Amino acid sequence: MTVTTYRNIKKDVVFRYLNVEPITAVAAFHSVGADRNCGFRAVSFDVNQDQAKWITVKADMLKTYLKYKDTLFKVVDTDVVVQFEEQRMIKRLQSTKSPCLDDLHLWFSTFICPQIVADTYERPVIMYCYVENCLKTGEKRINYESQWYVPLINMQLADSSKPITLLLAFSHFYYVEFSHTPKGRMKKFNKPVLNMDHQRLRNDYPNLCNPTDYSVLF
Repeated sequence: MTVTTYRNIKKDVVFRYLNVEPITAVAAFHSVGADRNCGFRAVSFDVNQDQAKWITVKADMLKTYLKYKDTLFKVVDTDVVVQFEEQRMIKRLQSTKSPCLDDLHLWFSTFICPQIVADTYERPVIMYCYVENCLKTGEKRINYESQWYVPLINMQLADSSKPITLLLAFSHFYYVEFSHTPKGRMKKFNKPVLNMDHQRLRNDYPNLCNPTDYSVLF
């Protein structure tokens, strides 16, 4: 599968899917293979510089998930739901099925996968979502959603400015590449909000989380 790159702010429609100011802070969108493993492919495009190594990304994430599945990555619900979600996540991360168009439970979950990625690769993750809904009146309603996920366990300070950035639009993930200054610094832009579970997890598991709250860096 090939990667299609979009760099033209005026002509490439994908730039409209991202609510970033200024939009010139974005250098490019990279559209990875559309086999519904695209979320893992987009992560691999960053960490491995190769979307084809998405199975390696899943294996890395699985190791992290199994280590913290009963703490940091445990859903808050009844025991039955907790067990169900745990088995579903393990199945998702063990799967090498491609394509997996018929099983959305194998797809990259925007709910918990970004945090697992952040703690697996010890880098922040930015998750953008673009949602279009058509009302009964025929009016189109557009929602832009975005959140930061910061490593809870460990992160090198130098990596705080190297977020793994993903965009989900129309059930497809893109890898987002930001622009940099001549000195190599990422250009400034309006940052998303910190994900809502960050502080709860730090409060619930102080012995697991790093004493340094890396969210203060953002």
